[in-house]
Amino acid sequence: MFRSFFRTRLTREQKIALVLYEQIVTAARQPALYANAGVPDTVEGRVESIALHTFLLFRRMTGRPEWDVIGGALSDEIVADFDRSLREMGVGDMSIGKKVKKLAQLFFGRFDAYWGAINGSEGAEDLETVLKWGVFQGQDVDSARLTAMGEYFDKQSAHLFAQTEKNILVGRVTFTPPDPFFAALPPVRQTTDVQETA
Repeated sequence: MFRSFFRTRLTREQKIALVLYEQIVTAARQPALYANAGVPDTVEGRVESIALHTFLLFRRMTGRPEWDVIGGALSDEIVADFDRSLREMGVGDMSIGKKVKKLAQLFFGRFDAYWGAINGSEGAEDLETVLKWGVFQGQDVDSARLTAMGEYFDKQSAHLFAQTEKNILVGRVTFTPPDPFFAALPPVRQTTDVQETA
């Protein structure tokens, strides 16, 4: 109730950012990404999946008029959600700041890796390597899953570029479902671990 009360006092840009973030999270939590693609169903895996989808939206919109303010509000909402989620998991006030900072550094640091990969920057890792250490958390992953994730990355990006800036700037954005990219892959046995660890 109190969250809804305070939400009414958000700026227009913050409200749009919240809607965009909800769409990102929905896309990042699609079951096929975990059951078939093999993204670890852990706190870190979920954060990495959100980072991937957020990056693709930023890639689409960076440099566009009005995006600086909305993109900034979206970044703020992401960090605020880290704080809320960790508190819901039982992390106390004494350590919450450090843990939120660590997650934020991981999250936005991944943006640099993705930018380097797609731009072919000197010394940057290629996209498959970034995906392996990002969404796949450095685990052993077969080439079919890496290839499928790379195709998903490219097609999701193309899907976002096909949408108008005008729609995105008012919170109307869609992500393409992951199922067609991973349906042919055998299911992955997941060990769900979303509890707080020291």
